[in-house]
Amino acid sequence: MCQGTIMASRQWRDRLTYLAMSAFVAFHTVVIVIVPNASATGASLRALVQPYLSLFALEATWTFFAPSVGKDSEFRYVIEDATGHEHTFIPLKQFKWFLPSYYFVRSLYYAVMDDTENFAGYFAAQACRDHAALRPVAVTMIELKEQDFRLEDYRRGKRPTDPEFVIENPLKTVECQN
Repeated sequence: MCQGTIMASRQWRDRLTYLAMSAFVAFHTVVIVIVPNASATGASLRALVQPYLSLFALEATWTFFAPSVGKDSEFRYVIEDATGHEHTFIPLKQFKWFLPSYYFVRSLYYAVMDDTENFAGYFAAQACRDHAALRPVAVTMIELKEQDFRLEDYRRGKRPTDPEFVIENPLKTVECQN
């Protein structure tokens, strides 16, 4: 008889656990879908669940579901060697876009593009060391800014990084210290 009672209490505990997990999933789904909405319903629910949103950093808008993708920039640099030849490097080409390292390294290059005065010297010194075999004289950092690129352009065999679709913005030239 005692064993039957233990089995019954275990069944109730399992059912209660399943019910609690189901209620949490339903609650979380409602929060994720309804709260970003700017309607009166979304605003009133937001007031109720604001601590939950803050705790899990869920304070998003509908752009969370379908962000508006802006135009991107690409970082390049040109090494001028001792003979006057220029060698262009696109550092992100060595990383696979689907690996986390790609996004980490890309953010470093964005920092150079966004705050050239503070980061250019450090980057240039590193590039001069990395390409010491070229006997570098100077490093020029360049930002390529995307322009309008349409489906028709792609069908004509063009690519978003073709010269007619980008603006080349030289950021800074730094001489290498030998």
